[in-house]
Amino acid sequence: MNLRTQKLIGQIVTYLLIGIALVFALFPIYWMLLTSIQPSDELMQSPPRFITTRPTLEHWRFAIENKWRYFINSLIISSSATAIAILVGALSGYAFARYRVGGDTLPFWILSLKFFPPIAAAVPFFLMMNRLRLLDTHIAVIIPHLIITIPFAVWMIKGFVAEVPRELEEAAMIDGCSHLGVIRRVTLPLIAPGIVVTALFCFIWSWNDFLFALILTRSHAMTLPVAIAGMREAHGLMWGAVSATAAMATLPVLLMAIVLQKYIVRGLALGAVK
Repeated sequence: MNLRTQKLIGQIVTYLLIGIALVFALFPIYWMLLTSIQPSDELMQSPPRFITTRPTLEHWRFAIENKWRYFINSLIISSSATAIAILVGALSGYAFARYRVGGDTLPFWILSLKFFPPIAAAVPFFLMMNRLRLLDTHIAVIIPHLIITIPFAVWMIKGFVAEVPRELEEAAMIDGCSHLGVIRRVTLPLIAPGIVVTALFCFIWSWNDFLFALILTRSHAMTLPVAIAGMREAHGLMWGAVSATAAMATLPVLLMAIVLQKYIVRGLALGAVK
């Protein structure tokens, strides 16, 4: 067997393994989308059908008409938590990276907050929000989310800022830029891909959170994950409606990943090569 044949066989095996991995990764998404358009009488058939000849939008209609406000609640809470986390994380991360505020102890303490088990803080947060009369409001859910997203944002942006050469900022200051101008015109544009990646991860975590949203909301500020978990009827889960609502819940993250794809790739590679 010559070298060319060995190389061809290696490529075939590689593509075959990639194809198998893709099937395993994408099949749950396909099954969710299929279930969301199958008629109700096909959902519980045995053996299951992997394709339908009678697609319907009744489940999507139900999801949009009845769960739209929970979608908006999730969007408000996740966007607010992400925006605040990025703002605080950018300022704090710059201070930690450039001025060594708190040495190595304070940044690590902030990062350690992310390791704190959320269930341990659920009851204190409930009692606090109840005392402040904030239960079932957007603020009641945003505040606990910041406990997780801000430490992550601070630590990530600190690492991105540390990769920016000080000489670039010093050159800008020699040209007349103020400290704020250096941050706005030099540092932030250079670390923008890293900020986008950090914001995306913060948004995903806040969007998918179930525990705090379940404990701190009732109906007015209920988020989409909690609404999906409560979609039951007398004989079990509403599988078609659940699948349609779950598909609706994946759209924001999917669209963000597609639109910000080039920034995500650059952000993940930022700092990999010096």
